[in-house]
Amino acid sequence: MILLSSISKVIQAFSGLLQVDIACFDKSGRIIAATEDYIALKGMKVHAPFFDKIYGNHITLLHQPGDMNMCEGCHFFHKCPSKAELIQDMMFNGEKFGYLSFVSLSSENKSVLIDQKDFYTEWLTRLKDIIISILRDSNEFKSNLSPVYSSGNYIFGESNAFKYITKLVKKMRNSTSTVLITGETGTGKSMLAKYIHENSTVSEGPLVEINCASIPESLFESELFGYESGAFTNARKGGKKGYFESADNGTLFLDEIAEIPIHLQSKLLKVLQDGIIQRVGGTSVKKVNARIIAATNQPLEKSIQEKKFRSDLFYRLNVIPINIPPLRERLLDLPVLVEEMMENLKHRSGKYFNSYTSGFMEALTAYHWSGNLRELENVIEYSMNFENDSTLTEASLPPYLLDNYNLNLNSGKSIELVGMEREMIMQKLNLYGNSYNGKQMVAKELGISVRTLYRKLDKLQIES
Repeated sequence: MILLSSISKVIQAFSGLLQVDIACFDKSGRIIAATEDYIALKGMKVHAPFFDKIYGNHITLLHQPGDMNMCEGCHFFHKCPSKAELIQDMMFNGEKFGYLSFVSLSSENKSVLIDQKDFYTEWLTRLKDIIISILRDSNEFKSNLSPVYSSGNYIFGESNAFKYITKLVKKMRNSTSTVLITGETGTGKSMLAKYIHENSTVSEGPLVEINCASIPESLFESELFGYESGAFTNARKGGKKGYFESADNGTLFLDEIAEIPIHLQSKLLKVLQDGIIQRVGGTSVKKVNARIIAATNQPLEKSIQEKKFRSDLFYRLNVIPINIPPLRERLLDLPVLVEEMMENLKHRSGKYFNSYTSGFMEALTAYHWSGNLRELENVIEYSMNFENDSTLTEASLPPYLLDNYNLNLNSGKSIELVGMEREMIMQKLNLYGNSYNGKQMVAKELGISVRTLYRKLDKLQIES
């Protein structure tokens, strides 16, 4: 992390010279670097709506941090360690790099910062220019400091499964090998593909995404490989580039890869092997250099057995396999997912929420989430629209989810135990399979009869 080290050293030097604490934030409001005292007293968590309200003011002097309307919802509301702050946007040629702040953490320094505002403003601007010069055109900044998630992108979590995935992506940062992402509908496969692209050596190039299920079979070849002028009736004069050419020196994401027609799979395999394409109706060939990421919610092994998918294409795609677990198997990630969704959805709902009740989280934990992240985001957006307070409660939830919560409450078992029981049964089913023999093994390990297991599957709304 040479880049972060450089910024941190500059900040420490300016802090010692000016006798003021300093914090630098990226454009989403997350801390890039800060002085030790700042982090010790304020930590790394940032109140993002605060930055939304000061953006565009260029230089803002805050006399009473923590006691202003823009601070409502912050965990330091009415008790902020900062006594005064001088904040500036880091902008260059219309591009936003983030924010820079001089901070007084004591009452003595507060008066100095306020009385000598012009002096500190000049030095704040100088430091801003230095940091921007470090950040500009820096590949390390783009691969390491760009948020792991953007609006609506939730590739993160505290569960072991997601820690493993993020660790894997970091390890293959210098690789251009083909990746096959598997997972149920709504688990975030396209989000992960974007994350892999943004944290790779081809991040400067385009990310071209194709949903293979949405392309008519008759147009598949021309869409994928392009066509020459006059290749067929109504062909565009001058021809057209295909997706492979558009993704040259970047990433081509083939979503729903199982939907590619069987008769075109051999041609796709050859392109993946040789990196050479030929447009429909053309005679010349062209070399393309596109990193391939494929995704599917179907078991390709089964498609191979049914002769719907070529085994050689599967092995060519399955160089680096990544499976995204369903949300019901990563309930540990719910709190951080909910917080980020609340943050990302505030503009759409027109409201800002800073917390939720324990009952709200219990209701989410007790639910089976067949729609995964997509369903969770819908639930959070619904709750934000129908809650008038700044805290989400179980009463904010959609009726079907609230009914499920009340049903579990009436069962006499704690919501936490219900969630744990569901997660444990799902793990066992994944281990032994969903066949009758598999269920026999699951029931045996749980010390219950198969009939009791079926009743639990029905009660916990686990698909059998």
